[in-house]
Amino acid sequence: MGHSLDIHYTHVSIMFGIALFTLWLLLAGYSIRNLSARAIFSLTGYLRTRPDPWLESALRTAFAEFDRELAMIMQDRRGPDAAR
Repeated sequence: MGHSLDIHYTHVSIMFGIALFTLWLLLAGYSIRNLSARAIFSLTGYLRTRPDPWLESALRTAFAEFDRELAMIMQDRRGPDAAR
């Protein structure tokens, strides 16, 4: 048995382990497609809960007011040179 399981065969062991784990998931009733989609979504942050509706409304109102005030400031700064 000496050198039969050398470093050259470790990739085969890893692939065999992944295959057994996948087979176990399939036999347990999990969908590989669903599991991989959930993993990707959780890594990218799409499974976060929505913010509090009150907070979201307050932020939208604050940004809308800020946008109106900024537009008024920008109109005041155009002055007489804006006619050119």
